[in-house]
Amino acid sequence: MRMSSYLRDGFVRLELEADVPPPVGEDGEVDRERHVREVKQAVLDEITGLFDATGNVDNRKRLFEDLYNREKKAGTGIGNGIAIPHVRSKKVRTTMLGFARSSAGYDWDAPDGELVRTFIAIVGPSFDSDLYLRLYREIAAMFKFDGLRKQLEETWNEHEVYQLFDGNY
Repeated sequence: MRMSSYLRDGFVRLELEADVPPPVGEDGEVDRERHVREVKQAVLDEITGLFDATGNVDNRKRLFEDLYNREKKAGTGIGNGIAIPHVRSKKVRTTMLGFARSSAGYDWDAPDGELVRTFIAIVGPSFDSDLYLRLYREIAAMFKFDGLRKQLEETWNEHEVYQLFDGNY
């Protein structure tokens, strides 16, 4: 499967800009749960912006809400610094992939406790579950190769990201 046909120009952000300082309570302690929630909102909003810029999103705010509500149901951090936020939504016209990365990483409440640095987002229309699920399976299979994760973390070349998604790793 040529995944780069779903990961098009403009769908890649090599460095996320979301900056969410940890909230400190009156007792001087960081409210981690609130921080993770705010981080997820900021990152998902930025990723939603990538999709919205394509013209294939009917309502950016609703797509963000769909992604965030999906994240609240079950976290999308899979471990090893990777998260795969995904949702089927009535607010998108076509299935799309997005790639975003953070050098510093974000506390995403991943099962292994690691910070998430690599985000691969999938959005698809509600009526197209076959393609959506096939893409999800392909992405999960890609990360059986540790070398790919490392290459995606290290590249600063958008063209190389597309090549890596097409299995050139």
